Amino acid sequence: MTPQQRLSFVSEDRTLAGTLVSTEPPSGAGVLFVHGLGSSRATNVERAEAVSRHHSATCLAIDLGGHGDSAGRLTQMTPRQNLADVVASYDRLASEPGVDPARIGVCAASYGAYLAVLLTAFRSVDRMLLRAPALYRDDCFDRGLGQRIPGDPITAPTPLAHLALFPGRVTIVESEFDDVISADTIAAYLGALPSAAHVVQAGARHALTDPIWRLDFQRMVVEFFGSL
Repeated sequence: MTPQQRLSFVSEDRTLAGTLVSTEPPSGAGVLFVHGLGSSRATNVERAEAVSRHHSATCLAIDLGGHGDSAGRLTQMTPRQNLADVVASYDRLASEPGVDPARIGVCAASYGAYLAVLLTAFRSVDRMLLRAPALYRDDCFDRGLGQRIPGDPITAPTPLAHLALFPGRVTIVESEFDDVISADTIAAYLGALPSAAHVVQAGARHALTDPIWRLDFQRMVVEFFGSL
């Protein structure tokens, strides 16, 4: 079992929970795992353990504010606040001994993928693996998550503009039978960054409830961060 450490750290006025997974000696690479809306870090800890075991990367899986063991009420959290959580989590990972800030990647799903793209405007990210990325209207950025509205290239230009400027490697993983994220949303991400790789996970729905889907995605994660 790869060593794990439960963490508590502060984002704005909230205490966030996370699990740090690392090996000795560390490779210098760091990977931040960000879950989707209404989820937690639970399955990401398994992925972090796999990446750390295979590549000696230092990995941090977090609970966003309003999720899991972190403080806050989910429906009242705003994307702006959760973006602050992702920035604080990045900084916590970057401060870990043995992590090279120039070698930090992000693995994120759905709402977390949307936040990961926004993170690139504030912190240096080497690469991103985005599974079933969500997109929200720009005018929802300061609204509680209970009031969120899906966006498109016209109503959500900010994250797509940040993605278009991202110089690193990106892979977008689409669930074949996604019942939450539309094909148009995936097309908007790919249109913003034509160089991004596009993988369709056969048979999968938005939530990877089938252990086979989870293992398949874990394989993608381990492969993607192998050269970080």
